[in-house]
Amino acid sequence: MMLKMTKKITLFGISAVACVLSMSSCTSVGEHKTSAELYYTNITKADNEELTFLRTVYKAANDEVAFADIISQRGTNAQIKSLAADLSAKYKAMQTKIEAVAKSEHVIIPNAAMPAFELPAGLDSAQSAVLEKAYLEQSVHNQETMVEQFEIAARNTRKVIQDYASEVLPSLDKNLEETKSLL
Repeated sequence: MMLKMTKKITLFGISAVACVLSMSSCTSVGEHKTSAELYYTNITKADNEELTFLRTVYKAANDEVAFADIISQRGTNAQIKSLAADLSAKYKAMQTKIEAVAKSEHVIIPNAAMPAFELPAGLDSAQSAVLEKAYLEQSVHNQETMVEQFEIAARNTRKVIQDYASEVLPSLDKNLEETKSLL
């Protein structure tokens, strides 16, 4: 009787250790590796303003890149396709920088709850002129959101964020004006 009880306790102990080991290896969101500590404690070095900045700008840049990819495939206006390709390259670089800053600040980017980009309703089968107009409108909206976030970040108390925002803000303003001129 005692031998059966010892076997059950040993089996339970081995199962518990295996469960803990397998759960501690679950530390990724997609292809982005993140330390397990962030998932368990949710502690970051970022203040609320910085957290909002990182997540908002990353999401807007992600949407810009995704929509630009669609325009590069389905667009017909050479000027708009060129703008989309240029903005896509700039925002991919921005995403890389934001990922690096987020990692140093212990912020999970991309956020697992961040919705994937979807074309607005009715645009999946729209003519290229309608799609390009929607792209420009959406791009202006995203860029205005980013400019607003970068202006706030330029006044942030964190020197890393302040410097990055001050460096990028002039080119964002230029991109916004260029995009508005095509509307």
